Amino acid sequence: MGFANSKAKRLVWCCAILMVLVALVGCAPRAAVPSERGEATGSAAPEVAFTWSADADCSPCHNAESASMADSACQAAAHEQNAITCTSCHNDAAGLTAAHEGSTTSSKMPTKLTKTKITEQMCLSCHESREALAVKTANSTVLVDSLGTVVNPHALPASDGHAAIACADCHQMHAAGTPGELAKKTCISCHHEDVFECGTCHEEQ
Repeated sequence: MGFANSKAKRLVWCCAILMVLVALVGCAPRAAVPSERGEATGSAAPEVAFTWSADADCSPCHNAESASMADSACQAAAHEQNAITCTSCHNDAAGLTAAHEGSTTSSKMPTKLTKTKITEQMCLSCHESREALAVKTANSTVLVDSLGTVVNPHALPASDGHAAIACADCHQMHAAGTPGELAKKTCISCHHEDVFECGTCHEEQ
């Protein structure tokens, strides 16, 4: 009986020691795996240099612009439906080559075009002339100020400020919003009081 009790005590002690060892091993520090240290793993895409060409796929880097081509809230979607591609409008080969010089697949995307532009001539090559557009929007009421003054968006009164307005200032292809909404924002950027008369903000001295 005494021998059995002694054997049972030894077994209990062995189990207790084993449990302590398991607990200590579980709390021991372990080496972080590459993904936990922020290091690249075998599944990460390698950085690849990019050279612009007319047949390049723009979508992997310009995700938002690519998505706008299928977003009915964006004017770009109407171009997509008429088989207008990126390079149909963005065809400044020299400017685009310079803009993408030194780019890689992980480069930060610019928020605005800085080295290349969409010219008015490019827009009018499909959309007739300013005069023809003015006739089409003669009865438009999208541009009306707080006093009820209505202005034809394609026949603005002659001024230096109006001469500087480009098609893309109102027709922002990759931004959500109708041309009328975007045009009014362009007007308000100068006509802060939502009054289309001159001299309402800075009176002549």
